[in-house]
Amino acid sequence: MTDDADDLIELYAAANAIEADRLVLLLADDGVEALARATTMSSFPASGQQLILVRGVDRARARTTIDNARREGVIADGGDWLGR
Repeated sequence: MTDDADDLIELYAAANAIEADRLVLLLADDGVEALARATTMSSFPASGQQLILVRGVDRARARTTIDNARREGVIADGGDWLGR
């Protein structure tokens, strides 16, 4: 089964909500629409992993943006790639 270009895919698991919000903004600056979704429910907004979702068609551009952010220290490299 292949991803439809407009379907949302889970691309990256950010370490916390703060990094997820930063990634959503960085991706938007690069023209990639992204969403962050919590993997757990918690009363602490910065706890738990946050999934970054993008459209299938934007996967490559989003990966490049996130790779650059990790390499440049904009976000920590503690997140995980999903569905490589």
